[in-house]
This record gives sequence, structure tokens and C-alpha cells, in this order.
Amino acid sequence: MAVCGHPGAGRQYCGTGPYRVGENSSIANIRRFISESLSQQSETQKVTQAMADRRVAITLGVGGAVFALTRDWRRLASVFLVDYACALKLSTPIAFKSIMYRAAQSGLLLKGGRAIEKLAAVDTVVFDKTGTLTHGDMQVTEVVSFDQERAWAERMLAIAASVEEHSNHPLAKAVVASAHHHALPHINHGEVEYVIAHGLLCELDGHRMAIGSRHFLEAHYQVVFSPYEVEITALAQQGCHLLFISLDERLVGMIGLQDNVRADALDVIAQLHQSGIDRIVLLTGDRVEKAQQLANALAMDECVAECTPESKVDVVQALQQQGRNVLFIGDGVNDAPVLAQADVGLAMNQSTELAQQAADAVLMQDNLHGVVLARELALEAMKLVHSNIALTEWVNSGIMLTSALGGLSPGSSALLHNGTTLAVLLRALAARRTNVTR
Repeated sequence: MAVCGHPGAGRQYCGTGPYRVGENSSIANIRRFISESLSQQSETQKVTQAMADRRVAITLGVGGAVFALTRDWRRLASVFLVDYACALKLSTPIAFKSIMYRAAQSGLLLKGGRAIEKLAAVDTVVFDKTGTLTHGDMQVTEVVSFDQERAWAERMLAIAASVEEHSNHPLAKAVVASAHHHALPHINHGEVEYVIAHGLLCELDGHRMAIGSRHFLEAHYQVVFSPYEVEITALAQQGCHLLFISLDERLVGMIGLQDNVRADALDVIAQLHQSGIDRIVLLTGDRVEKAQQLANALAMDECVAECTPESKVDVVQALQQQGRNVLFIGDGVNDAPVLAQADVGLAMNQSTELAQQAADAVLMQDNLHGVVLARELALEAMKLVHSNIALTEWVNSGIMLTSALGGLSPGSSALLHNGTTLAVLLRALAARRTNVTR
């Protein structure tokens, strides 16, 4: 953390450790999530069941035609012993459950085959910023003093922390954590008044102190900012959240805070692009300039700033109206509506219980690589399902044709048909351990 005074007064000290928030999901929630997942039926399962039912009519029709032409009971028996239903109806749910098992082993809960299907079809990923691309905390990176006599940098941070410890706002928590990290002393002060959505007020050594946004200090206390525009602009251009401090309506300093961006965020976004995702969107309540800075730094395709929980839903709906299949990733209680609205909702490991219930998938580890894993496993699952369907169709059709032409005895037909069914089911089961489609 660089700490500097007004020009000519600079002092420096560096670094602060992360201050993390959030709770892990309970075992009961995980159990309920898995139970619901196993009962979910995908569209592919419904399609394969319908295919299997239609193949019964085909088998009966072919058998009837063969017997009408040949009057050969052995041929009829050989044809009737070819049944598509077992392989078609069983291989798809087994493949999905095998992939779900592998996902769970890697710290990812998938809510059934329907979620896997939708994940494979996703072409747009929307990230909520806080708690997903960034950790839930922030870090103090700059402390700037405009009055070295009354509020030099270290004292100003100590004062701010002593007052901000009365607030649960993320910015306040970051200031307090930074002061603790640097072992700064507690500064005695008067009663603290919390002005909702603006800042804090208190008495300090007979002076009125205000801590908050620029708008709060300018509009309510007529604090003059113009002499310090260069320093303020410099920090704003670095993407800092700015917290200002005044004494007796005179600006004495500011604190710059940065989002604690996840170390794996840039790599994960690059991998999502490589996997076929052609649009990645950032949603945030930040101002446009700051949102665009983060989106550019992470090579995202688009950002939507100054979002409310309601407008997040509107953004996802607009993307869906464009014909896009949307994966939304979030973690807060306010994210539940948009998690439900998206084609696929994915909740972070420290997300609220409501968010996890609304989601189609939940990360159980505190990193973003599970997003890439979910996409890869979904693509693998659908490739395996479709190849098993094709294998069942072609092999059983070949057995039926050979039987109809008299090339197979009933025993051979049954052996080949059942062998094909077992092979397809074993192939689906093997997905629990290894990638069988690459």
C-alpha cells in the first residue's frame, strides 16, 4: 500500500493481507442438493426414451415382414431378440450420473442431467463481480494526506479504522483490516453517527470529522475538493474506490481501495473463450469507468455498470431474447432471481443458501476453475451420450438386418444384442473415472 502526503510530504509503507468473509454450505444443503439432482430428468433422457419406444414398433414391424415373407420362426425370433430400449433408456442417465460423480469428486455439484445439457449449450457467460471475479473483501492500496500537521497518513488510517469499525460496509471492513495489519493504535473519538449510503460522522479532539464519498462531503458539508483534483483523478484512474476524510469541513485526506481480484480470474476467462464461449459479460454496481477497467483487465467482452438486482435480471433476459444461452455466476442473496432466470445458474461456494437453492450448479471450492470444469464435463457428457446413442442405433440395426437376412441364429442375435447393451452401459460407467470421449 503506497501512502503519500500532499506534494512534498510523502511517506510510504506497503501491503495488507486479505480479509475474507462468508460461510461454507452446510452438509444438509449439500445432501438436499444431491437428492434433487438425482431426480432431475433431462430432455435428452426424454428423447431417448421416446426413441426406444418407437424402436419397439420398428422391431415388431420388421419381424412381422420377415415372417410374412419367409415363414421362418427362427428368423422371427432372431429379429425380436434385438431390443434398442435397454441401451437407449439406461445409458443416458448412467452417463449423466457418472459425470455428476466426477464433478462432485472435483468440488462441483451439478443438479442433474438437465443442468448438464444446458451447460453444454451455453454460449454466453455473465459474471456478477463481487464474490465471484473478486473476493468478498477489498484492500487498502493508497492513503493520501492533504494535511500533514493534523492528519499524517498513518494517523489518518488509524483514525479512519477506529471510526469505521462501527460499520459493516465492505469498505469499512477493509480499512479496519489494513489498520490491524499495520498494528496501528486505536484512536479515541466521540459517538459515531452512521448516515445510510453516505458515510460516518463523529467528534475527534473537538473537531467534527466526516468520512465518506465525495458527494456526501461536498453536498452536505460544502467541503472543497478543487485544490486536490490531480491526486483524486490519479487514484480514480487506477480504478480505486475512494473514501474521503474531512475535519471541520476541510478535506484532510483520502483512502484508495481496490477490489481483491481472484488470481485465477484472467486464466478462467481465457479458458472459457477457448471452450467455445463467444461472449463474457461483467455485471457490477460500480461506476462505468471502474467497471470498464476491470472488464478490460480480464479480457471480457462487455460490462454493464451501476446494476441493481432487478436490472441484472433484465440484462440476462435481454441476452436470452437475442437467442443466447446464458450461464450466470453469482453468490449473493440478491442474485437468486437472476440465477433462476438464467439458462444455467452457478453459485459460488460461499454463496447464500437462497442462491444455492436457485442455482443449477454449486462450486464447493473457493476458486473459479470449477466454472471451466463444469463446461468441459458438460461437453464431454453430451458427446458421450450422443456417441452411445449412435453406437446403439448402428450396431443393433446391423444385428437386426443380419438376423432378418437369416445370417444370425436367435442365440447369436441375443448374445450380440446383450453384449452391445453391456458395452454401452460400461462405457457410460467408465466416465466416472476417465475421459472416454477424447
